[in-house]
Amino acid sequence: NYRPRLWRQREEAQAAILDALAVTDLALPTFPDEQMLFGDAAPQATAERLRKLVGEVVVKNGEEPALIAANGTLQPVPAVHVAVPVDTTGAGDSFNGAYLAARLAGHAPTEAVLRAHRVAAAVVQVRGALAPFETLRAAFED
Repeated sequence: NYRPRLWRQREEAQAAILDALAVTDLALPTFPDEQMLFGDAAPQATAERLRKLVGEVVVKNGEEPALIAANGTLQPVPAVHVAVPVDTTGAGDSFNGAYLAARLAGHAPTEAVLRAHRVAAAVVQVRGALAPFETLRAAFED
């Protein structure tokens, strides 16, 4: 996550992120952060830029589709709509955790994004960043 107040200069943050990506196999960036930090015009621009550096990229974009860049293709995966989110704290982290868990369990990127979207949608329907474990499990396995 890019938080401008935590950096003296934007270029310093860019360099740190690029250094981290150099040793990364999988990236899960959030489009608004990438737009703010690198000036990407659209999630596709983020995906194109990062897939030159990382083998598997999933660009998250809130309630908009996530965009998978893997195996030479770009694939959007619709998000789960939540009519009235209660608290968005932890949505991105829960998406990341669910995505990684699904990939480690052997699921393809598309299935992993679908599971991650469901988990993030469950998290935003409770107050605070920690949803009950059974809620998360049900969303992941649904």
